[in-house]
Amino acid sequence: MKMRKKVFASFVLTGVMMAALSTSAFAQYGTNGIAAVGTSALNSKWGTNFQSTYSLGQTHAQIGVLKENLKKWRSYNPSLFTGVQAITSTSNYFDQATKDNLIVFQKAKGLTADGIYGAASRNAMHASMGVSPKGWVRIANTSYYINYNDTKAGLAADAAYKLDHSWVTTSTKSTLDSIAKSFYSAYSKKLEINDASLMDGYDTPEHATHMDGKSVDVRNKFGTTAMTAAQEKKFLELAVANPNVKEVLFYKNHGLTSAKIKVRADHADHFHLTTVN
Repeated sequence: MKMRKKVFASFVLTGVMMAALSTSAFAQYGTNGIAAVGTSALNSKWGTNFQSTYSLGQTHAQIGVLKENLKKWRSYNPSLFTGVQAITSTSNYFDQATKDNLIVFQKAKGLTADGIYGAASRNAMHASMGVSPKGWVRIANTSYYINYNDTKAGLAADAAYKLDHSWVTTSTKSTLDSIAKSFYSAYSKKLEINDASLMDGYDTPEHATHMDGKSVDVRNKFGTTAMTAAQEKKFLELAVANPNVKEVLFYKNHGLTSAKIKVRADHADHFHLTTVN
């Protein structure tokens, strides 16, 4: 995987340019206008300066973005904000109004309502208002599968970079829906979807692929998602039978003979599904 090195020139920003920086300078990097979070490891890779969380009393360009996100979400859901002070400041300072509005958002999304913006709140904001510049859609929980990235365990597993790999093409989403529905019909068991792509297809440090919206991992080994050998075989059969599936990487083929199945020893704990469209 090729990593991009960022070179920054020093220059003086006017007030107008500074405002643009706070809302759009990081429109790439898997965010597209939603306040970004990240870690020191991610910043080293990308040349960014994201924080893992933002909270009361801090100043950061992404806090300015967060304020705009919250104001927009509030405009869609005004009844939830009765008695809550509106955000009026356009600065990058995390004030009390920002905290109070964030708490309303967190409560509405079933998150810990602590007024601290981190990866869980970012994911929820992506799900609520994120728009992929690629036209992709974000994987959401359905009757047949869950998005592991939004679970407590999934968020903990993403601690190294705190990125949201939950975006796929509409065709890939339809393919997942079809396979998961058939799998659930056979076993009354939901699939657990793990990493797909960042919303803009940006080069992620966590994967050598997963930049086209057509690559997605499905977990098979842990907790309630652990599959029996028969269930693993069934998943492979469903994937092979789907015309939009290009290939499946897995550590065994369970006796199936299909050019779509690529046996890979390093894929014992998940299926890597790649679609045509």
